[in-house]
Amino acid sequence: MIIGLGAILLIFLSSQLTNSKPTENVKTEFSSSQYCQNLTSELTDMIENLEGVGKAQILLTLESSYEYVYLDDDKTLTKVLEPKIRGVAVTCTGGNDPVVKEKVTKLLATVLSVSTSSISVSKSI
Repeated sequence: MIIGLGAILLIFLSSQLTNSKPTENVKTEFSSSQYCQNLTSELTDMIENLEGVGKAQILLTLESSYEYVYLDDDKTLTKVLEPKIRGVAVTCTGGNDPVVKEKVTKLLATVLSVSTSSISVSKSI
């Protein structure tokens, strides 16, 4: 009986200790600008490896920044949604070739899940 009471006491104390730690103290910082820089770098590498593209530069515009989803208690973070891409502008040395434009546009539309009308590909100077 004493062991049973001890177990109940331990369960009660552990639940009290867990509830006393606020989950909002866990800091996870996400930067939309860092997200854009990383994504731009990866996309530039991919695009420059396509035949006929040459040197490329990319500009991304965001529709939204990071979105945080919490449980009903507004303390427990359940997930973080990445920013949504609004549009993409690409300048590249092969940007005047219609075949290159189509390749770049299809690649970006597939990778970023954006419509082809949100992508612009032009020849760089």
